[in-house]
Amino acid sequence: MKTYEMIHEISDMCRGKMDSDISEIQTDNLDEYMKSHISRAATCEKTELESGAIVYDVVTNGLKERFSFTEI
Repeated sequence: MKTYEMIHEISDMCRGKMDSDISEIQTDNLDEYMKSHISRAATCEKTELESGAIVYDVVTNGLKERFSFTEI
């Protein structure tokens, strides 16, 4: 199982507020991990950066979240 550093940023577009936290997660499949942690009503866009980081931008009911994963 792979270990990732996850940076989770939350931006409330209605209130202009932003929060973030950093944690470590273990998974073999980031796509499945994300599917289990977001709403079906959400839109999700995946980007793989040249640095190797994988970023998921998620929008649910005016709430924008960014999940950035870097393998440790």
